[in-house]
Amino acid sequence: MNPLKKIARISCKQAALLGTKASFNALNLFEKIKLKMHTKVCVTCCDYQKNSEFIDQAVEKTIRQNEQQQHTLTQKQRNKIIEALR
Repeated sequence: MNPLKKIARISCKQAALLGTKASFNALNLFEKIKLKMHTKVCVTCCDYQKNSEFIDQAVEKTIRQNEQQQHTLTQKQRNKIIEALR
C-alpha cells in the first residue's frame, strides 16, 4: 500500500469527528486531506458530511431569522407576569 494512503486512512468514526470539527474550527491541511480522501471512497460518510453541512446551514439560518425578529409580550402576558410577581 502506498505510504501516503496508509497514513491518510481513517475510520468512519474519525471521519465523522473531523467533519464535526470542521463545522466549528478550521481543519489543518493533514486533517482536510484525510477527510477528503475518506469521503471520496466512503459513500456513507460522504452522505453524512453533506447532511451535516445541510443541518448546520439550516440552524444558522434559523438563528439569523430569530435574531432579526423582535420579541414582545402581549399585554395579557405582561399582566400575568406582574400578577405572578406580586
